[in-house]
Amino acid sequence: MRTSILMTVYNCQGYVKIAVASALAQEAEEFEVVVIDDGSTDLTGQILDDFADPRLTVVHCERMGRVRALNVGLKRCASKYVAILDADDIALPDRLAKQAAHLDANTGVALIGSRYRPFIDKDGKSIGEDVFPSEFSDIVRELKAFRCPFFHSSTMFRKEWICDLGGYDESLSGHEDWDLYVRLALAARLPIGNIDERLSLKRLHARQFFWGEDGVEFTPAGQESAATMRRRIADLLQTP
Repeated sequence: MRTSILMTVYNCQGYVKIAVASALAQEAEEFEVVVIDDGSTDLTGQILDDFADPRLTVVHCERMGRVRALNVGLKRCASKYVAILDADDIALPDRLAKQAAHLDANTGVALIGSRYRPFIDKDGKSIGEDVFPSEFSDIVRELKAFRCPFFHSSTMFRKEWICDLGGYDESLSGHEDWDLYVRLALAARLPIGNIDERLSLKRLHARQFFWGEDGVEFTPAGQESAATMRRRIADLLQTP
């Protein structure tokens, strides 16, 4: 298996079918899609089970939370390269092929994202985009300024290196992706970057895990995660 796409999902019946379909529509060869259904209580599980594709593995679990689900899914991925795709986002068809080729050609890079993050609304209509830095030094500068220069749904990383780093920090209820980038930046031998491509689409809607109406951003747990991030970024500030 050359590459894996990892998705975690909780109660995302409105978008998960489109997200999984975009993952299965990749132009790359020899890939798998691993979906961790994190205790969904809506129709998400049924929608996932309706797919009949041998490249798709669906794991139905009791509710454990997003960060733990990411680590469980990471262990289930069979390939050395793992790409993240959230259950409400869309991967463009050439994403896997381009990112795997970049990691093949840059053996010292731990994680690669995409420079562009186009936004779509709940109906899939374009509503703008962010542009992220591509060079490691510029990415570290953004992290030190308490800004996140990556789009989680466009990241691909070397599984072994991320596991050696401890995977995602399960003490956090949010910011787990941002935290991973900071820890990678602190490990100087593990550079990270963005390639100059649009690879995934970010959907904005009211029920998002982090920013939505029921999101964790302003909960006590979310604020505690933010405080942890500030401490880790303070450590990053001490690096040259």
